[in-house]
Amino acid sequence: MFETDLHSHSLFSSCGLHSIIELLTAAKTRGLKGLAITDHGPFLGRKTTSVFFERLKQPIDGICLFKGMECNFTDEDGSIDIIDKFSDWYDIVLAGFHKFPVRDADPGYYTDIIIKALKRNPSIDILVHPNAPHYVSDFTRIAAAASENGIAVELNNSKLVLGRSSKEQTLELINACKKAECMVAVNSDTHAIHEIGDTAGIVELLIETDFPTELIVNRSFDSTVSWLKSRGKALQNISSPVL
Repeated sequence: MFETDLHSHSLFSSCGLHSIIELLTAAKTRGLKGLAITDHGPFLGRKTTSVFFERLKQPIDGICLFKGMECNFTDEDGSIDIIDKFSDWYDIVLAGFHKFPVRDADPGYYTDIIIKALKRNPSIDILVHPNAPHYVSDFTRIAAAASENGIAVELNNSKLVLGRSSKEQTLELINACKKAECMVAVNSDTHAIHEIGDTAGIVELLIETDFPTELIVNRSFDSTVSWLKSRGKALQNISSPVL
């Protein structure tokens, strides 16, 4: 298990089932040192208020809360639905395709949008599930673009174990990142509480491909913090978990 999980959804996402406190408590119980709550942007009906970003501190001793958002690509020009007024409080920003109006197009179409978005939005830290169904991209090109921009590519455990991305396709993505020496984030994409910290499916493939551990940004709590700081994140409320 990795020490931090950088992709989870609370009740503030329409697809999440649990409160922020429930998620953090479960993460601590499972031995994690950090959990990012990354509820969706407004394109998917996000409900998180300013209170979460501006006023919530570290509510559970022994587990570090990273405050984030999973943004959505909203237009062919690479626009995302980030809420700029919360910019000072984002510890991490994810971005990916969700309910985009054009589905099942050629991979080059989605690849071009991703590359535009990475260049247009320097706040993006992780490109999430580029092997998601209906929006598959050219993994070689996106790994190269992510590496060039210092962005991590997500290896999403839930997409794999739920059969929404095939093993073959996920291996192709992993090998593209390995070849490009692109940083990756191994995440659960938690929607239900038992999924927190579950990366077993991806770990099997990382072993199979002999993937370099040093390219995994969330391999430890310290590596997560160091990488986020290298991305220019202020991490105002984060130093280390209270153990």
